[in-house]
Amino acid sequence: MDGRGGRIQSGWMDTKPMSQSELMAWEIKARRWLVLGLAGLLTGVFGVGLLTLQMSYEMLKKTEVMREAKDRIFQDERVLRELGSPLRLGWAVAGEIEDLPERGTARFNFHIWGPRGRAAVNLRAEKNSLGKWKYLLLEVKAPGHPAISCADGLLRPGT
Repeated sequence: MDGRGGRIQSGWMDTKPMSQSELMAWEIKARRWLVLGLAGLLTGVFGVGLLTLQMSYEMLKKTEVMREAKDRIFQDERVLRELGSPLRLGWAVAGEIEDLPERGTARFNFHIWGPRGRAAVNLRAEKNSLGKWKYLLLEVKAPGHPAISCADGLLRPGT
């Protein structure tokens, strides 16, 4: 009640029904907003997913076993001859690691890039009771070329 005996109503209740052309225009605007909202939602979901992947890849790249493997590969003259210099790690690192103080295992697959192309790297390592990683497999494989092993127990340049 408004004090004068009348009812308080918003103005939209008193309007005439929309014409066909007004209704179509309203639907077009509503669809645009719906599409924009869904696009924003999908962008957010994929953005969070990519951010999560990036964080996990960066965590794997910072592990001790990965840093040592990178140093071995990037200092190997055979790899440098094959791919050129400077070398860089690819974006993605697939695999798993169990890193405990007295033991551990690591299995990674990743790519490295150089001026002359890229190569796939397969890494398998075990951690001994002293906390030192032993590389059972550290293989660099460029397409069309034989694999280069940088694993333990093999003669490497500079050792």
